[in-house]
Amino acid sequence: METSTLRWILIIVGIVIVGSIFLFGNPDKKRKPKASRKAKKELPQRREPTLEGDAGEAEEPVDDAESADQGELNIGATEPAPKPAPIPRKPAGPPPDKIITLFLLARDNHIINGAELLQAAVSTGMEYGDMNIFHRVQEGSEQAVFSLANAAKPGHFERDEWNTFETSGVALFMALPGPLNALDAWDSMLATARRMSEILNSNLLDGERVPFTRQREAQVREEMREYERQKS
Repeated sequence: METSTLRWILIIVGIVIVGSIFLFGNPDKKRKPKASRKAKKELPQRREPTLEGDAGEAEEPVDDAESADQGELNIGATEPAPKPAPIPRKPAGPPPDKIITLFLLARDNHIINGAELLQAAVSTGMEYGDMNIFHRVQEGSEQAVFSLANAAKPGHFERDEWNTFETSGVALFMALPGPLNALDAWDSMLATARRMSEILNSNLLDGERVPFTRQREAQVREEMREYERQKS
């Protein structure tokens, strides 16, 4: 697997992990009420017997602070709330057989802003959706034909930050098997990448981040044909 491809897979997995920790983390434990401190009261003086005939020993002094503390330990004491049962998660699907990646890198130190990116994505038929990235969705299928992510960390786009968003590049990637024939999916992604390259004034690079050439295009098309032959 290519290094750049693995990097994008890890970015997507990392987003899911962070979201899971936030959503399914342990709730704050309820604290037991602390016993309030009370100043020790002054001990009563020992009463001496008198000549009037008070018999027996004088009463022993009682430690009021000790008795008060003992009483407070049972007032308002509650058991910690039980932890809620973890929310069951859907089982992860099988890993893709193959992932193809293309990069769009801004030319001449140009920065791609949010308005430009949003226009390019919408005009090429992509939709903002799962994992806060864009997808080309095949009608009648929930699986994306290919997707568009930010080439800079954390890899996704914030819906409410288009006016302030900036990046030096984006990545298009497709996973096989998908909802379309491999060659058809590749042709669709390549056409979209080339159109977006024009709109965003950016260079088209392959998965190794080197300029995408006609020779590389022919190689990928042959890889897609070979993949379909192996699957049939």
